[in-house]
Amino acid sequence: MIIRILAEGQYRLKGEALGELDRLDDELLEAIANNDEEGFNRRFHEVLALIRERGTKIEDTELVESDLVLPAPDTSLEEARELFATYPEKLGEF
Repeated sequence: MIIRILAEGQYRLKGEALGELDRLDDELLEAIANNDEEGFNRRFHEVLALIRERGTKIEDTELVESDLVLPAPDTSLEEARELFATYPEKLGEF
């Protein structure tokens, strides 16, 4: 799966990391639905850390279509509520 983090770049994520991302993603969406700002911030940064640590950074010169686009790391809960309104519930379907 190719994931773009806005204002940062693209990463290729595979294998077990996708399952972990899906679990964290579910918790992130739950925090957004519950208007839980602390939970949102914690989970969102865990998602970003997982992608950065277990993904492979794609060079800026390589043109690859993203399967998933995440907002910039400084995104607020209010902004996320709008952005994640059409976000896929199950990432494993990619």
